[in-house]
Amino acid sequence: MTSTTTDNKVSAQDALAAAEARYRSAQAAADAAHAAASRQALDDAELEAAQAISAAITGEGDRATADAARERVEKLRRDHEWAQIELQAAERATGLAYDDVVTARRGVIAEEYLAAHAEHNNPKTRVNKLQAELPSLIAEFIELVEARDAQHARLAQEFQHFTEDERANINIPAGQPVVGRGQTGAQPVYVRTPALIDILKAAGLEVGGR
Repeated sequence: MTSTTTDNKVSAQDALAAAEARYRSAQAAADAAHAAASRQALDDAELEAAQAISAAITGEGDRATADAARERVEKLRRDHEWAQIELQAAERATGLAYDDVVTARRGVIAEEYLAAHAEHNNPKTRVNKLQAELPSLIAEFIELVEARDAQHARLAQEFQHFTEDERANINIPAGQPVVGRGQTGAQPVYVRTPALIDILKAAGLEVGGR
């Protein structure tokens, strides 16, 4: 997907895509240059020339065949030397194209960095709105929990004075008693929801206990 920017400026993503396309093209050219720079054809021609010269010397062959073999070797040597130059050029072009890709990728990271910075400092983002509301929400939560625990402590004390018959008339599901907290020492706020514990920790509050 092609991205657009204002004032017809090429985006970092488009610049990266173009750089990667040039790099792939340079790699293909380098692969072709590697194949063309092979000595196999020259080695074969040199062997054939040596055989032709030997045949001409022994009389089994003629000088014209040896001369033709020599011309072929000389041509292949020139081609091989030129292929080496083309290979060096292709390898250099590939290296430069790769450098362009690295630079373009950094351009993409730079755009993402600036975008992330702008979002981080935008008070309208959801995360920033929640972060701004979190202190008051936590304060309200703690106030409500303290009020609830104070009520439970009072009711638990009062409940101790009930007779057996009076207690039997109060139907509380098993495992869900109203538990009062101690009257001395630290007064912790009990939080049993893992998601909320994570929020409190992320807010920088000290969360402990079992």
